[in-house]
Amino acid sequence: MTTNKQQSSDTQVTDKTEETTDVSTQQLAQDNAKNLKIRKVTNIILLVVFGIFIFHLIADRFIPITDLGRVRGFIVPITPQVSGEIIKISVSPNTPVKKGDVLAQINPIDYEIALQTAEQNVTKAGQNMGALTANVTASEAKVTNAQANLKNAQVQSKRIFAMVKKGVMSEADADNARAELTSAEAGVASANADLAKSKERLGSEGDNNTNVKSALLALEQANINLQRTKIIAPSDGVAANFRLKEGVYAAAGQPVMTFISAEDVWIEASFRENSLGNMKPGDTAEFALDFAPGKIFKGKVAFIDYGVDWGQNEQNGKLAQTAGQTGWLRQSQRFPVTIKFDDDVAKGFKRVGGQADVIVYTDDSSVVNVFGRFWIRLISWLSYVR
Repeated sequence: MTTNKQQSSDTQVTDKTEETTDVSTQQLAQDNAKNLKIRKVTNIILLVVFGIFIFHLIADRFIPITDLGRVRGFIVPITPQVSGEIIKISVSPNTPVKKGDVLAQINPIDYEIALQTAEQNVTKAGQNMGALTANVTASEAKVTNAQANLKNAQVQSKRIFAMVKKGVMSEADADNARAELTSAEAGVASANADLAKSKERLGSEGDNNTNVKSALLALEQANINLQRTKIIAPSDGVAANFRLKEGVYAAAGQPVMTFISAEDVWIEASFRENSLGNMKPGDTAEFALDFAPGKIFKGKVAFIDYGVDWGQNEQNGKLAQTAGQTGWLRQSQRFPVTIKFDDDVAKGFKRVGGQADVIVYTDDSSVVNVFGRFWIRLISWLSYVR
């Protein structure tokens, strides 16, 4: 009886041991499978990361992209060229205007009076020239008369001298004849001097006359100053940053408003130096403006700057200074790249100072261009949440 119980107990222990061994084997197999799965996932992740890294290196050379883009344009200070009270403002801030539109009007009264005065001076100069011309004519007539008197005196003196030799006339008559001849010669000299003086006063004739030319120049300047009382838009664009009011005195040479030209707008994008290897003027570019999320605009690389200021401080007579580098990764240098708009599709979205994401396709037939086009479009939509 006891033996049977002992055998039964040994059998139960053996069964439990076998069960424990099976459980351990099963657990070990599960752990191995789990470790294998983790290793597989890890390898896949490493391969994906390595692939992304390799793709990044390739893409950075063939489709460089940057989010450091700014819309740039010409900023023109509107400076009146004449002084006066502003009597009319014809434009509202940040409202588009056309080239030649009147932005503001300076009181023209003083300049209209100056123009009328200049016109009167031209008339007066013409009249003076007429009077001086008449004086020249009169002086020429006097010269002719004096020359006639001299010729007559010369003829008469010859006769008298001949008669004196024959004894018909006395020496006193000869002396009188000599005096008459001398007086006639002096009269010619005096008339010629008066003629020269009259011509000098007259100067050049017509529009080349000094007085007339000065009067005409003053008239032209007065006319220009009157036109300058209208402050004109230098190009298509918008007037910004002004708080003008009728009655404000505008001083010549002092800006009264800022004008943003819309005729020549471009994007200045800062690319890493390493990304410029294949980039060249004429390459196609696409960019997304933060002001127009979801829209893609096209352009071309206009030029790449050949130098930037890196904060150097070198003076003649001193040794060169070198900047200390901390860490094993140095900060990459960036260079400005100018992107020109292809067409006028972006009209209305070109806001100077606006941010842009820019991608450049250095090879039109490159396979990575497909990814670049997808990526820039994705970024354009993500601008909603940035």
